[in-house]
Amino acid sequence: MPMVKDNGLPGSIYRNGKRYWWAVQLPGETKRKARPLRPAGARFATTDPGVAEQVAREMYERAKFNLENVDPADRTILGLCRQYLKYAKTYYRDPTGQPTSEVESISRSMELLINFCPQLQAEEFGSLKLMAMREQMIEEIRKSKDGKEDVPRFSRGVINKHINIIRRMFKWASKQHKVPDSTYQSLRAVDGLRRGRSEARETEPVGPIAEHWVRATMRHMPPTIAAMVELQMLGGMRPGEVCQMRAAEIDTSGTIWIYRPRRHKNKWRGQTREIPLGPRAQKILKPFLKRDLNAYLFSPTEANEQRSAAKRAARKSPVQPSQQDRHKDNPANPPGDYYDTRSYYRAIQYAIKAANRAGLMAHKQGTDDVEIIPHWHPHQLRHTAATLIRKELGLDAARALLGQRSLAIADTYAELDQALAIEAAKKLG
Repeated sequence: MPMVKDNGLPGSIYRNGKRYWWAVQLPGETKRKARPLRPAGARFATTDPGVAEQVAREMYERAKFNLENVDPADRTILGLCRQYLKYAKTYYRDPTGQPTSEVESISRSMELLINFCPQLQAEEFGSLKLMAMREQMIEEIRKSKDGKEDVPRFSRGVINKHINIIRRMFKWASKQHKVPDSTYQSLRAVDGLRRGRSEARETEPVGPIAEHWVRATMRHMPPTIAAMVELQMLGGMRPGEVCQMRAAEIDTSGTIWIYRPRRHKNKWRGQTREIPLGPRAQKILKPFLKRDLNAYLFSPTEANEQRSAAKRAARKSPVQPSQQDRHKDNPANPPGDYYDTRSYYRAIQYAIKAANRAGLMAHKQGTDDVEIIPHWHPHQLRHTAATLIRKELGLDAARALLGQRSLAIADTYAELDQALAIEAAKKLG
């Protein structure tokens, strides 16, 4: 029987006996085929629906961008996307040699284009095709977070971003003589969607989340995640900056510590990023600095253990002997060495749901009035930090703390920015 969950994958995942299979026509194939969903190293298909979905996604990605077998002469949309992604993985790298987040954005855009017209000759993809694809994106819907109604999948800004990436690919293809220049010029004629002048879903600018909602959520987080949230709010960091913290990147020689991320948004521009950490931030960090200097400070494995310990402590009935140790020696999806922005976001959403469940339970028992914590995400913590410090020290200090600097500003202002950022750290964190 097919899985009920709408996972966004093509084809259908179904249960064959107790194990999961996938019936799908993968990119580059000419017909639909059923195949077992076997995790790496396993002899048989998985019996876990979550693992089945993950294996299917990995299989789809490998088929979609099989970079080991790229044919430079392939002029279909599928072939061109594969060639461009291979190029992007070598071009979009930070100074450490690691691919930047732009590669992931390009991959998502290529996936949309491949799903739209994989076998079309690239030179035939003109302005009409691009507008037809854009219209399809506007009309595509998904289930809302509460599952009550369907909502448009893509916002206007996201649609424009994907269209711009596709145009950029054709610009590269034109320079490489893979498509005629007229094909790229045709795509340039398609303007971006304007606010209020299309049927695309509009979104509001990212704003701060009230600090009391953050505190209420933190009470339902493992200590590791709570520390990350607190540090991000105190330092005005981007989510990726707090996720990748290592002791080796923190200068603890002064009264105010300085965190210099190895990777950050503007590294490729030659800019430096220095995040001052005041007394409150230092107190939070000290327990995590005892591990290896080059190890990531915040471990998903450690957070999972903390979450499990908290659940066990909250049990009202004794633990059965068979449940004493449910540790798996070789889990199908072991936790990574560090949080990425997506897993960090999911951990926060889990805590919000847990906090709201606890509030509703307390309300049903008549012990407290319920306050539903609104949905918020880690990007908002940066805006919360800016709001707090702007109130105390003004706009320039907030800009300095967040590391926002126009490229037109001369480097002579860097020392002034650092002084303002340190003053902000003393006040805020």
